[in-house]
This record gives sequence, structure tokens and C-alpha cells, in this order.
Amino acid sequence: MEQAASVAAPAVRIAAPVEVVSIGQTPVMTAPVMAAVERVAAAVGAPTVHGRSFNAGLWAVRRSGAPVQLAGEGETGTWQFPMSTTALPVDAIGRIMTAPVAKAIADGSVVLNRTSADLRGAQVGDTLDLIAADGNARRFVLGHIAADADVGGAELVMSLEQADQLGADRITRMVIFGQIDRAALDAALAAQGLVDGVGVRINKSWNPFNPDSVLSSTRVKALLGEFDYRINGDDSLTLDAGWMATNLQRVNFRSIGIRANCHRAIVGDLQAALDEIAANGLSFAIDLGNTNTFGGCFNPRFARVSSSIGSVSRHAWAMAIDMNTVTNAQGRTPQMDCRVVRIFRKHNFAWGGNFLVPDGMHFEWVGEPRHTYAYPSRFCPNLAGGAIEILTAPPGPTGASTESAVRTERDVMFAEFGVVGHDHHD
Repeated sequence: MEQAASVAAPAVRIAAPVEVVSIGQTPVMTAPVMAAVERVAAAVGAPTVHGRSFNAGLWAVRRSGAPVQLAGEGETGTWQFPMSTTALPVDAIGRIMTAPVAKAIADGSVVLNRTSADLRGAQVGDTLDLIAADGNARRFVLGHIAADADVGGAELVMSLEQADQLGADRITRMVIFGQIDRAALDAALAAQGLVDGVGVRINKSWNPFNPDSVLSSTRVKALLGEFDYRINGDDSLTLDAGWMATNLQRVNFRSIGIRANCHRAIVGDLQAALDEIAANGLSFAIDLGNTNTFGGCFNPRFARVSSSIGSVSRHAWAMAIDMNTVTNAQGRTPQMDCRVVRIFRKHNFAWGGNFLVPDGMHFEWVGEPRHTYAYPSRFCPNLAGGAIEILTAPPGPTGASTESAVRTERDVMFAEFGVVGHDHHD
């Protein structure tokens, strides 16, 4: 099953971190948008490179040939752990990330972030067996373990040539980097008709923190546990039975009678959100019959690009709930009551209505309040001071918390792109 993976080490220029702009589409960049990004980069006099983000399945971590971690031990079929992967040109990695990351990849190795390495007990020098698009494994050497922030939250980092060996050849983002004149960049983006949230996702390293950004895959695993899975013919996933028995809970929620299979860690926050919605006389805003029939938390699905390359739904972790699925269909202008949205943010959820492909039914647990961050969200922006509804003239998205004044998108630039929200559930 294994095939050795090797990459000739190209020359790499090492430089200090610079400002970074990521412009992406889901599921793949289109030629007109790529051409527009090239014109933006030319207008600001900065280089631009192609990038790829994808889920790579990890079959095994080995040390001196012996398994440190092995997916599906004792099971039949191809089992794997989900690994959120970013691939970039080697010479750009030294500018966008850090010198040690660039050197390891230039030497033909791959890089894990610290959280992921600790989860599986991996050390520098171990080998990673990753499942390629053809269903066979390719073996890579772990050359460096990076601080999560040094790789923008990416779990696994590799070169484009290494991604080619896995069959992960779809361009999902373009990255502009360098000393960037921010006003000139904004003017160039406007001239090309590139607007964040309108067909493209534009992340700038200096942007304030987006309250509807989701957790990185490694943060999810650290908080909710890591499972291995097998992809079935209908794109459903068979998950590790032990993880499901430990973490899934069937709940009949109080206040608003939603019934769902959810991760135990989110149940208290979800109940608190529903309690506050009911206490504020907003129960009418949730279509209970629809939610209990077509919504819910748990649905382990795989969004397939090839036989084994794709994305694992966040509903596989049962960490999100979908409600009002008819009036908030994915890809449509969301109709969710903004008071409900802000209450959910208050109780540790991000909202899918501001995803690149709007998903207004989707509330995803993030483990921290998100209602006080000042951010120009396209739909249902936060109000000053974390207010739930407008009681006077609209103040606009101001009144940033202390955290939002210092927290930016740089640390999560590559944490998760094109996250799959839902399919349908329970």
C-alpha cells in the first residue's frame, strides 16, 4: 500500500514574516478570479502564488518502522485520521510562515503544527503515511514541528510538489504577500470587483478577528477528540466506535424542544442559547418541526473531490446544529433572525450565514463567546457592547472588546478553508 514520496530540495529564500492576503474560492479557484488576483498583485507591486487546502487522510505515524499511531487498527478497509493540509510553493513559505518551516519543506520533509504533533505523539524524524487520491499511501518524513501560529493554524504544511504526489492538485486560494500598501490594495480589489463574501473569501493578516470564523481542525481535535474514519460508497463515514460512545449524546432540549445527537461538550452551551432565546420571546424564530426533521447535530459525511481527497463535515464531530433549513438553505441569502444569531454567538457559537457559501441554518460551536467582536459582517453584524438587538438608532459594528482590538486573522490565515458545514443529519 505504501509508496515512498520524495521531492528534490529547491533553493529557498528566507526572510522575515510579511503582510499576507489570501483570496480563495470554494471548491476551486476559477480562471477569471485568478486573473483578477494577478492584476491586484501587480497593482500593489507584490508577488502572488497559488495555494491548495485539502483534507489528507493520515493512515499511520511510524518511528523506525514501528507504528506510533495507526488508523483503523483491527478494522477492515482503509481507515484514516483527517488532516487539514496547506500546500504552497517552497520559496513563498519562507516569507509567509517561518524559516524553519521553509527549510524543512525545502529539504523534502513536511511540517506538523505543535497541537497535531502532540495529539498523536509525533516527533521530528517520524514518517507519516498519507492516503493519496488513488487510495494508496505515500510516505513523508516529518521534518519540523511548528507553533500553530507560525503556520497560520494549518495542521500539516507541504510543498505543491508533495501535494501533487497525493493527487491534491486543485488551486483553492491565491496568496499575495510582501510590504503591502493597504489603501492601494483595497483600491485594486475594488477595481477588480473582488469583495469579501461575494464569491470569494479575502483574508488579510491585519484584519480584525471574524466572529464567525470556525476553529482550526487541530483546535477541534484538542477540544472534542480525534477520530479515525472509513469512507463509504455513499460518502457517509464510519467513525471510530469508541469515540462515538464517549462523545455523542442524544438530547431532548428544554425551553425549545429540539431533539438531536450532539457532542457532549456543546450540550450546555446549546441549552443556554435556547434558554435565552425562549426567555426573550423569540421561540417563534426557530422552526421546531423543520429542525427536528431536517436539522440536527450529527451527520458524518465526506465531501468528495476524488476517491480519498475531500473534506470531513464538521457535523461528523456533532459540534454544530442546523435549524430552519428551508428558509436558510445553503447558498441562499440567510433569513435567520439576527437576535437569534447574536444570542448563539454569546453562547460560544459561530454562525454560517457569513461563510463564503452562506449557510444560514448552521451554528457551529467554537468554545468562546463571539458576540463582542467588532467586525463588518455582511449579515447580522455584532452590535456595540455585545447587545442582542437594536433598541435605539443602529450604532453599527463598533465597540470592540479588548480581545478584538489585538486579535487578527494572521494566526488563523491557513487554519481552515472551505470548511464543510452540513449535509443532513441525526
